Amino acid sequence: MTKRRHDDSGSQSEREEAAGAGGPAADGSDGTDRYDEFDAQGPDGADGIEPAAADQPTLEDTLRRERDDAQDKWLRAMAEMDNLRKRTRREVADARRFAQADAVRGFLDVLDNLERALQSSAGAADTGAPDPFREGIELIRQKIRSVLQDQGITQIEALGLHLDPLVHEAVGQLPREGGEPGTIIEVAQAGYRLGELVLRPARVIICA
Repeated sequence: MTKRRHDDSGSQSEREEAAGAGGPAADGSDGTDRYDEFDAQGPDGADGIEPAAADQPTLEDTLRRERDDAQDKWLRAMAEMDNLRKRTRREVADARRFAQADAVRGFLDVLDNLERALQSSAGAADTGAPDPFREGIELIRQKIRSVLQDQGITQIEALGLHLDPLVHEAVGQLPREGGEPGTIIEVAQAGYRLGELVLRPARVIICA
């Protein structure tokens, strides 16, 4: 009888030890709360926020980026508008200059004829007698030159200079003792320019 009670007590002790090893914790929990907390915090102990969510731009960042884009587009549009205005002014100025050049070229031929008339009458002037015809031609030539100068038209310098293909046109060459080859020794026809625009190159003879 005593032996059976002892066996029952031993079995009960073994059951309690087994329950203590795999049963609920001493504080009354079943041990699963720690695993749930670990899953919620993540492996590093941080809150369970996905990294991708932290990288998402905020509303303020989005609005700032849109503002910067709009400002950049506005600045580009203003720059293009300014370039358009400058190009338009330049094209209008060029058109006026070309139209003015076309109108003036006819006067250059008249001026050439007056120059020839003065050269042909140079013999009569050497006699010392007044020549009203020559004086009249001289006055007309001076008047035309004054009008051309008022329009910004100037004569191209040539005599004694080295040939410049941009403003001079060589129509012949002659040997000259002591002269440097390529130097202009005679002007066959005067050249004129309107600002940087060459209306007509000077036709010259150079030293061979």
